[in-house]
Amino acid sequence: MKEFLLLIREDVNYGQFSVEEMQADIEKHMAWVETLIAKGHFKDGNPLEANGVQIRGKEKIVTDGPYIESKECISGYYFLLANSLEEATSIAKACPSLELGATIELREVMATDEQAGA
Repeated sequence: MKEFLLLIREDVNYGQFSVEEMQADIEKHMAWVETLIAKGHFKDGNPLEANGVQIRGKEKIVTDGPYIESKECISGYYFLLANSLEEATSIAKACPSLELGATIELREVMATDEQAGA
């Protein structure tokens, strides 16, 4: 199987959920992950903290919180296992974050020589 990185891009306000909303969202993701595991499509994944930095260009300019210039941020990621981009796309369409208006970016991870031999 091939490995795919699924990035979840959400509105920067995703971190402002109530406790109940956050718990409901976590439960949806946990149920989805259980389904992925049962079908052999899950490798890894985690939510990301809302704060962080961006480092840009040759000047290595650091800006606090990557969301100052954007209304969107990467809120989490999954590593999925699938036979093709088409299959990974079908799997990704079930991501619970889409129900909240998120955008999913899905990219195949390039196999390096080290990975290919494993």
